[in-house]
Amino acid sequence: MASKKPRNQILAALPQAEWQKLRLGCQSVELVNGQVLIEEGEPFANVYFPESGIISTVSVFETGQVAEMAATGLEGMVSVAAILGGGRAFNRSLVQMPGSALAMDIQTFRRMQRELPVFRKRLRSYARAFLGQTMQSVACNGVHSVEERCARWLLMARDRSDSDVLPLTQEFLAQMLGVSRPAVNLVARTLQSAGLIRYRRGEISILDRQGLEEVACECYGLMRQHYEEYLADEVT
Repeated sequence: MASKKPRNQILAALPQAEWQKLRLGCQSVELVNGQVLIEEGEPFANVYFPESGIISTVSVFETGQVAEMAATGLEGMVSVAAILGGGRAFNRSLVQMPGSALAMDIQTFRRMQRELPVFRKRLRSYARAFLGQTMQSVACNGVHSVEERCARWLLMARDRSDSDVLPLTQEFLAQMLGVSRPAVNLVARTLQSAGLIRYRRGEISILDRQGLEEVACECYGLMRQHYEEYLADEVT
């Protein structure tokens, strides 16, 4: 059972009475880097409300290659398909950056959706923002360069983790972008030479956010707008 005030923004926006009821069904869990929380095509066992760290929703191809569709931090929950009433996961959800989350079994989640009106509203609002992010991500992957997409991805990771230091390998970043590791290595070297980031083994630090925004494609601004509208709706 979770006891302290939640950091997750869906849960933190709830009236006290709803949170007190909801927290009885929550368990704090550690998010381990690379851990698969929900497997594609499998029935839901739990949903997760990140308190820190980032969870990626990815598509898995027959070759074993994966490509990220969306990312979730403390602003949201995994999996959105559970909000919509689905019994099985559309995609794989894995830990992109380590942290912690509040986990809830799917039966309790369904019951809380039915019984708690503000919780239900928050979930639907988040689902709309998540859908907007996913659609924009698909368009971005088909149009923009690896450098633009990489800058956008790093900025979104920074927003969700609320930290300029991202525990991240180039190999994992390449998987999320759906490109080769040499392609990411070249982009990372370019961004580092421009003074925008610093890369050390297993860690990327953002040194110049404004400069990185200038490199990123327009999709970053559009995706950020989706979530700003969602967060504004959360408190009204």
